[in-house]
Amino acid sequence: MAVPKRDREIAIVERLARRFRMKAAGVVVGIGDDTAVLRRDKTSYWLLSVDMLVESVHFAPRESRERIGYKAVAVSVSDIAAMGGVPRYALLSVGLPRRRAEGTVAALANGISRAARMFDVAVIGGDTNRSERLVVDVAMVGVVERRFLVLRSGGRDKDVLFVSGPLGGSQSGRHLSFVPRLEAARYLVCHFKVHAMMDLSDGLARDLGRLARASGLGAVLDEERIPVHRNGRGRASALYDGEDFELLFSMSETEAERLLGQVRRGKTPLRFYPVGRLTRRFRGVWLSDKKGRRRRLGSGGFSHF
Repeated sequence: MAVPKRDREIAIVERLARRFRMKAAGVVVGIGDDTAVLRRDKTSYWLLSVDMLVESVHFAPRESRERIGYKAVAVSVSDIAAMGGVPRYALLSVGLPRRRAEGTVAALANGISRAARMFDVAVIGGDTNRSERLVVDVAMVGVVERRFLVLRSGGRDKDVLFVSGPLGGSQSGRHLSFVPRLEAARYLVCHFKVHAMMDLSDGLARDLGRLARASGLGAVLDEERIPVHRNGRGRASALYDGEDFELLFSMSETEAERLLGQVRRGKTPLRFYPVGRLTRRFRGVWLSDKKGRRRRLGSGGFSHF
């Protein structure tokens, strides 16, 4: 069967995962989650992530190089946060056009340095090459306590789904200045039992499909409860725009009630928005309106292929 265009990125990742599925000492999680997971010691794991930003794909050619440098680090911090961990080290690779190479590097370095200071990341090396367009690639190493590790695949039937902030309209500029939800992720894993979690980069509908599929479940979103960012264009924007870098996570109903109680009582300044549930009754992602009518959502969101 031909793969629909909107699903080609998932198909490519799954093909690579099958190709490189092999047992190696110390590997806990390989391809398929926000980061790879390696054994570190008896109480913790290493988290390894890599993200690439490409001119005219992830940012406009005339965009501020300083903001691009910041984002290059921030997206990897977001991946580490989604696993319940904290970032430690980063390696940078940069493809530079000849024109204004030195000025580009100086501006990128300003943004990279700002993000590294914000999230206590040590930049420890990298590589540079000539390129037809600007490319910035960050490999990041983080660490997480074994008891706090959260995967996409841990979702359970009837889990309540949450997001950590309003969604949509990121291309108005927020996609280059967002703050990774590191504080929120650590609060969650340190105080609650989170079953599954990931960050939202390609849109709620698309990324929820990935989380639900990894957990062997389906999902239902409550249309009326999806928080829309002030820069968004309605709920379709919240579902499909992508580049929000908020957390998407699931937990039991009991834990969900406890979390919302902490928020209501002012025990935390953080905000969390219940948006639906996981279910074993069916597969795919569905949207339920205020009358309880459901319709299945297409993947939508951002795809490279």
